[in-house]
Amino acid sequence: MRRGNGGFPTIDFQSGMCTFCGDCASVCPEPALSFHGTPGHAPWDLKAAVSDDACLARQGITCRTCGEQCEHGAIRFRPCLGGMAEIVVDASTCNGCGACVHPCPTEAVVVQPPATPRIEATEERISA
Repeated sequence: MRRGNGGFPTIDFQSGMCTFCGDCASVCPEPALSFHGTPGHAPWDLKAAVSDDACLARQGITCRTCGEQCEHGAIRFRPCLGGMAEIVVDASTCNGCGACVHPCPTEAVVVQPPATPRIEATEERISA
């Protein structure tokens, strides 16, 4: 954690991964972070995501740095017949520690809140 806007703490995975030690929650004056009495588990719901534009593996260049850093196996490379392996992030396995962020040579990996499903607007047609 480091000081961010307004002096509030912010997570900086470029400095390294979170070990979920609980120090941030213990010094936070507000109940913004809570480990719910479970050290070693994330106080947030953040997941790894990989940019299509910056990821070397997605550009056809062999790179598996992020997957090699993931102790939980949340980032895997699925073999593709006749081509480069496809990078797959398993959100159910990712704990949001950020170990994959700093080693990425192109800064293609970010840890962010999981994508929320889009709700498509429906039109009701009223016949006259």
